[in-house]
Amino acid sequence: MKCATPHRSARRVRIAPERLDRYLTRKLHELPGFEAVSVSAGYRLRATDENGCNWSGDVVPMYGIRAPLATDIAAALRPIVKAAQRRFNLSD
Repeated sequence: MKCATPHRSARRVRIAPERLDRYLTRKLHELPGFEAVSVSAGYRLRATDENGCNWSGDVVPMYGIRAPLATDIAAALRPIVKAAQRRFNLSD
């Protein structure tokens, strides 16, 4: 996934990768039926992308025993990740 909204890097909050993982997981858990899934954020980019985002947006969902289908998880995560990319950059 690409970062959305160009030229907003100055407004992004810098956070540790572990904190981003917790944030993404918490946002996903706000949706009914996704409590058995946790999320690990995408990898850090060597240079920010054209929109100023420094992480890939390719997140890794980790499934629990009663997790929804992978396609349902991907669909639920898409808007969460896009919003997080507009809001956060990974800290050093």
